[in-house]
Amino acid sequence: MKRTSWILIILGGLLLACNLIPSLSPTATPDESALQTRVAESVAATLAAMPTATPIPPQPTDTPSPTPTTIPTVSPLSLTPEPPDPAYVLQEERFIGPYAIRVWRNPTSEAFMYDNILTISGPGQPQARVDSFIELGEETGTDITGEGHPDVIVKVFTGGAHCCFSTIVYDLGPALTKVLETPLSNCDGYFQDLNGDGVLEFITCDDLFAYAYCCFAGSPAVTVVLQYEPGRGYVPAGPRFPEIYEDDITQHLRMAEEATPGGMCEWDNDTKCAVLPLILDYLYSGRTDEAWAAFGRFYTYPDAAVFRAEIEQAVSASPLFVPGSSTTTATRPPYYMLQLLTNCGPDWQYVGLLTAGQPACDPNVPHRDLVWLSIRLRDIGLLGEGEDLRLTPEGCTTNCRLDVVRDTDGARLGSIRLDTTMGYPGEVYRVNGVESAHWRLRGDLTWERVIR
Repeated sequence: MKRTSWILIILGGLLLACNLIPSLSPTATPDESALQTRVAESVAATLAAMPTATPIPPQPTDTPSPTPTTIPTVSPLSLTPEPPDPAYVLQEERFIGPYAIRVWRNPTSEAFMYDNILTISGPGQPQARVDSFIELGEETGTDITGEGHPDVIVKVFTGGAHCCFSTIVYDLGPALTKVLETPLSNCDGYFQDLNGDGVLEFITCDDLFAYAYCCFAGSPAVTVVLQYEPGRGYVPAGPRFPEIYEDDITQHLRMAEEATPGGMCEWDNDTKCAVLPLILDYLYSGRTDEAWAAFGRFYTYPDAAVFRAEIEQAVSASPLFVPGSSTTTATRPPYYMLQLLTNCGPDWQYVGLLTAGQPACDPNVPHRDLVWLSIRLRDIGLLGEGEDLRLTPEGCTTNCRLDVVRDTDGARLGSIRLDTTMGYPGEVYRVNGVESAHWRLRGDLTWERVIR
């Protein structure tokens, strides 16, 4: 009888230990505790709903790609891993093969829904860390690339009215490899096998012109297709899938045909944001000649050459764009001479981009605001971090000066000279007691340093 009692006591203790659940925040108030419980239950339910999988055996090189595998069951919370930051506590832990995927939460953060960190750890591998983690993609645990290894799809959201989203994918092969990380933007995305080869493409958008020419509601966000390539990861591949753009082209062609000045809340009361979506559809689907033919048809404002140069610059710098073939060349001046237009009237608080012999106050002079000029000057180091431009004296029309000011307190740090005294094409430089290097703006909106 005594022996039986000890066995029952030990067995009862083991059963009790197996059901212990550590508290994430022992000092939480009842409301906080309930909120934490709901968040934990929601995340746990999402993760637990994913199917299970077995380890993937090595595949011979001459066999077809393995069928997708699914995620293993969630393991109990481990007591051994160190948090990525002392303020964070372990919320979930799961294993895919030899890799541990852990979700850490900051219970003290007011932005706790977005203040999460995901880590991926494997034997002999540097730990991967993703901040602002929001959820795992539903494809997590399957092989989306055809490489024979499961993948982890990580969704990031920094919190905000629009921005910012990102999707990150890690291949859980012999070496932990990041195969996709989209730039933070207003664009989310999804995976789909567009060509039926068993490898998933990623469909997202590029918001490179958000707020550039109009309000956010009117700003274009062109469709982007990313395709997996072994050794390179996911790369832009819009021209390989032109059919994806057909519906957008039909819709945006009608928008361009029916455009009215300011109809898409354009800042300059023109039609940039009504025409731009169609141009981007053609460019991102590889139909460059059609893009510029449509541009010439639908955008006829005096700043057309400047606008086209801005489009070409922006898309060529985007990590989500790959150019198509083209036989079209742009007609543009060799240089633009920059000049303040304030002496043309009280409503001309702009910078003109003059061609050779063009009068400054000609209504057809292309012009841009000081924000545009600030961005350009940062490209060549005439404006630094925490610096901006201010037109002084306030409300001036004559004897105006472009001051460089500090963002925090408005203190004057120097000035920018748009020197036209030497004639076309003029020169741009900064004065802080001494003069900086002098620059000229080419017709393609790139800078040329003046060498004397």
